[in-house]
Amino acid sequence: MLYNKIFLLLASVHCQLTFAAYQLVQDYSGDAFYKGFDFFTDADPTDGLVQFKSLEEANSTGLAGFIDAGNSSFAIFMGVDTKEVAPQGRASVRVASTQTFQHALVIADISHMPGGVCGSWPAFWMVGADWPSNGEIDIVEGVNAQAANSMTLHTGQGAVVSDGKDFTGELVTPNCDINAPNQPMNAGCSIGDTSNLTFGSEFNNAGGGVFATEWTSDFIKIWFFPRGSLPENVASGSPAPSDSWGTPNSLFQGKFNIDDHFRDLQIVFDTTFCGQVSSLHPAFHLNYTNHSPVGRHRLE
Repeated sequence: MLYNKIFLLLASVHCQLTFAAYQLVQDYSGDAFYKGFDFFTDADPTDGLVQFKSLEEANSTGLAGFIDAGNSSFAIFMGVDTKEVAPQGRASVRVASTQTFQHALVIADISHMPGGVCGSWPAFWMVGADWPSNGEIDIVEGVNAQAANSMTLHTGQGAVVSDGKDFTGELVTPNCDINAPNQPMNAGCSIGDTSNLTFGSEFNNAGGGVFATEWTSDFIKIWFFPRGSLPENVASGSPAPSDSWGTPNSLFQGKFNIDDHFRDLQIVFDTTFCGQVSSLHPAFHLNYTNHSPVGRHRLE
């Protein structure tokens, strides 16, 4: 994926009845990204057919780097091996922020992501060390040639979201518990976006856009703003949720305490292949992932 900017802001003062005021606590733009994220090189916890590479390996093989090394605000990219046959798993990148966060407004400006490739599973998410007790927020996620973004929470028992009219997506599964009855294993509470501009090929064709995630004690909201349709305060670099942001693409809220289920989360970016999600998506094809070089397949 190619990232133009990634901001993380924490709430400082809550305005009465309406919106929170935020102050910038971390800017991951440019070279700050690689200084603020660790490269994960262990076996994929989601059982993907993948080999995650170190910073040094990823940089030397063109899987991670910068788009314009002569500009202090240059974008970063992370990708996968698109050339070699990979029977032991395709080379890729998974990174996690060195810091953890409790409540935040996370802004990510993304220009390109994997899309339309059989077996692929790219994601931008937040997760706690004690999973699922500390929670997981999937901000961007999709598999294969999925057309629109999936936004999902994963928790232990006791978190069920309401299907209200305060978001533009469609509620797919309401129970965030990874072992919830009457839902596929680890489905979580998931809201599917209704716009093809939010994921994969159509996202890329439109030049990407900005994802904004607001996490408070009361709710978790996710917005997507297409390129050229950014709210003024986002475009100016001073993002703050307001009426100008419109209805969020997803709103996770219900008769449960957010803070009981989401604590001290890291930001994670990765692209894996097949793995545990394949049980939910039978169209995955292991042979394709093992042996077929793929096209442009990176997050930028």
